Amino acid sequence: MTNIKHIYSRDKEYWIEGNLKQNVYEDTLEVTESVKQTVKGFGGCFNEMSWDILKQIDAKKRKDILDDLFTEEGCNFNIGRLPIGASDYALEWHSYDETPEDYALKDFSLKRDEEYLFPYVKEALKRKPNMAFFASPWSPPTWMKTKRAYNFGTLRFEDKVLTAYANYFAKYVEESKRLGINIDKVHIQNEPHADQKFPSCMWTGKEMREFIKNYLGPIFKQKGIDTEIWLGTINGPFIDFRIPGSAPFSQFYDQCVNTVLSDKDARKYISGLGIQWGGKHIIEQVELSYPEMRIMQTENECGDGQNNWEHAEYVYGLFWHYFIHNVESYSYWNMVLPKGGVSTWGWEQNSMITIDPETKEVTYEPEFYVMKHFSHFVKPGAKRIATKGHWTSNSLVFQNPDGEIIVTVGNAMDNDREFTFRYNDITFSTIIKAHSVNTFSINK
Repeated sequence: MTNIKHIYSRDKEYWIEGNLKQNVYEDTLEVTESVKQTVKGFGGCFNEMSWDILKQIDAKKRKDILDDLFTEEGCNFNIGRLPIGASDYALEWHSYDETPEDYALKDFSLKRDEEYLFPYVKEALKRKPNMAFFASPWSPPTWMKTKRAYNFGTLRFEDKVLTAYANYFAKYVEESKRLGINIDKVHIQNEPHADQKFPSCMWTGKEMREFIKNYLGPIFKQKGIDTEIWLGTINGPFIDFRIPGSAPFSQFYDQCVNTVLSDKDARKYISGLGIQWGGKHIIEQVELSYPEMRIMQTENECGDGQNNWEHAEYVYGLFWHYFIHNVESYSYWNMVLPKGGVSTWGWEQNSMITIDPETKEVTYEPEFYVMKHFSHFVKPGAKRIATKGHWTSNSLVFQNPDGEIIVTVGNAMDNDREFTFRYNDITFSTIIKAHSVNTFSINK
């Protein structure tokens, strides 16, 4: 007997069990049996501001939030992103070695992470011991930059600086492991094409290519570090033809990603490509030219702090775009923030869960439920399955390792729509409500 569960979410109704019908409708979604990529999992980023607000609430509320993020009964997150140094959601900007010209990194230290970040990470590990972590810097130590500031600027492209910075990555991986946190992947730079008010560092494709093939790759190999090196997190170009150096996406692909991946000596060290924000526009070029290259989505687009349903629908569309283009994982940005989500540079951003700093009221925001529609049901090792029919551009289908079929369906239209699903001898129908996200779990 086939058991089918239907859960749906929409504005003000976030986790409701739906009803199925006997009708067969014209608007269908049919599985075509063409198996696509394997899903590694889902997760979010660990930042200092998140742990700071979590510490301010009582132990029971904190436990419930952590359970809802990292246990099988909740979102079941098994992937975590870590900042190497300060992100724009650190309590203050910092690196692990601010001693000027310390090329030997004698003063390198993770003591700040031990106090302000790793306790958060270890709470996740208690619930998900096999969690895989990927890490990226927002800025190198300021003395390694052309402008000695965390924000703006570029890396000093000198041999002694590049050697020290590659060893900085190596020390981060080694020290994190010593402290009980294994770093599965490192990405070269958070958004290397964004000159930001917050910690940042601009890189060209040529610079990333040279750093990977002549410094980071060889030093990891020499030290026996098995952490994967990824080209990421690629964000995309700033397009303004009045400004020298800005380029449309076709040129950006060649000037950035293709410049690195087409070099065989750099490519031999690269395990995959990390994409976020505007980088999503070059994902097809990578798929077509480098089909062997693994791809992961590295940061959910963060909205404006209003946490409204309209942006949650947009996030569902991001899931569809990335998974249709064969990513192996999807990561949220800040999982927990103070209400309003104000960064250190004043941008209000969305979060899955918000906490009022004054009343300590906890709110599960719409994007928590969108993430859960995927991460709770789609298990690590699931295969995405291709489909056809009128619903193909609004849905994704996965098969879990145990054979369970997971169907996610979004409807951002102003009207309800009829829906019929067909797969072998399984057929069911329902009405997909306007402005809703739906998951169907099918067990035989």
